[in-house]
Amino acid sequence: MPRNGGEMVKFSITNAVSNSAWGDVDKSRIWQLLKQGLEEGAEGVVTAVREVYAVVKAEINKDLTQADCWGPHHEIRDDGSVVLNRAGLIAAAQALAGARVEPNLTPQQKRQAARHLLRHYRELEMEPPESLKEAVGEICSVQAIVSGEMRVEDVPLASWANLEALKAGDPEPMEVVVEIPAGKSKRGWNYRPEALQAIVGEVMSQGLPGFLGHQRPEDVDHQFPIPVTHWVGAKWDPVAKKAYFRGVIDKAASDLKRWIKANVIRTVSIFGIPELQQIAGETQVVDYQPLSIDWTPLGRAGMPTAVVAVGEMDEIINSNGGVKMNWKELTAQLKQMLANKDVTLSQIVGEMGFTAQELAGEMKEIKEAIEAKETLSKVREALGVSGEIDIIKVAEEAKKALDEKTKAEHERLIDEVIKEKVAGEMAQGLIKKMLRVPNNATKEQIAGEIDVLLKDEALKDAFSKLYIDKPAGIGTGSGGSSPNSLLRTRKVAI
Repeated sequence: MPRNGGEMVKFSITNAVSNSAWGDVDKSRIWQLLKQGLEEGAEGVVTAVREVYAVVKAEINKDLTQADCWGPHHEIRDDGSVVLNRAGLIAAAQALAGARVEPNLTPQQKRQAARHLLRHYRELEMEPPESLKEAVGEICSVQAIVSGEMRVEDVPLASWANLEALKAGDPEPMEVVVEIPAGKSKRGWNYRPEALQAIVGEVMSQGLPGFLGHQRPEDVDHQFPIPVTHWVGAKWDPVAKKAYFRGVIDKAASDLKRWIKANVIRTVSIFGIPELQQIAGETQVVDYQPLSIDWTPLGRAGMPTAVVAVGEMDEIINSNGGVKMNWKELTAQLKQMLANKDVTLSQIVGEMGFTAQELAGEMKEIKEAIEAKETLSKVREALGVSGEIDIIKVAEEAKKALDEKTKAEHERLIDEVIKEKVAGEMAQGLIKKMLRVPNNATKEQIAGEIDVLLKDEALKDAFSKLYIDKPAGIGTGSGGSSPNSLLRTRKVAI
């Protein structure tokens, strides 16, 4: 057993996770440390044995053997800390599925091992293999997902509840416990203990239904949706300052059972009417009239509704006769709450019921406006514009100058290519007049178009005549006015 300064080190379960290769972990040493701890009565050793192995087939005492322990998936450090090994967890799940050999476990022990391993998968937010889900075989494994601190049997059943009748005919009855702590909600309202105690009292006196999402406020007084959960018990923990609610999933809600087992649905939202007070700039929930405790998608405080979401409503009820705040006062208070980190921007947006599509559209317009402003500022700086000078006029003049420069460069490029391809000024001038290329044409494109023109037979003939030398004396001399003043010609027979 590890010792520190001669004193026995106690075993302790940690939240740490090891990514070490499971093949490199000495499993024999793990057993030796636990066995020595059992023989010496080390503190925390019994809990450590239950945590290190997926299932223990005998009573945990000094007579326990290694053969009684199946499926190790933790490491034990020198200080006695027990650390989950990710690769070991995966290996244990594969072994339970009989990847190499069928495990020497009874059906009950297989289910126990599966529940143990499944708990770790959900703690690590890893998708468990289907074989592990099938091996669980019991619904109770999901209880720790919704509330990891309270078992179903720890929450008292209300005197009015007939648990046997509710579960009658259900091949897979499921009970869950959800917890709601006192304190600030996502909206920034402070839920006082007495408000949660009022909800506990309501459940214990007559119960509450649970729906998939909240009702619309206009339907509350006449609509009765089919409940998917019956809240049949509740408990207030004054030490933890948490309210615990015990629910039975209805026999017909098979989809909800599957979602809870898969850990994709694990949050609820209380739907009702709170009594609010403004105290020292904070919204205090001091009492509550619940209507239902409903299942909601992850990351939400409740479905968008004007009555309430997670025990909240969109109109403040001030029992002390406060003054209604105007828009500027509300935004100022929200800004201060954001600065104090009493609430986040995402919480504000979520409570206002905006969709991702609506926000994306607004953000796109804002982003475009910001980018346009930044671009305009850069243009002002580049053009040296300041004060009240008309930036549009300056920009137009700049564009005109730029266009002229571009045109001149284009002409220069054409002249350069023509001189390279065509000899003689007259021929070059003719080609330039006939050439048709876009303003952004490259040198290669211009050369290609010139080649096309030069291959034209009619142009070839015209060019050949341009290159024929004139006989001496033909044409006007420097001082003559007649084309034949310097030369007389006559016809002769050859």
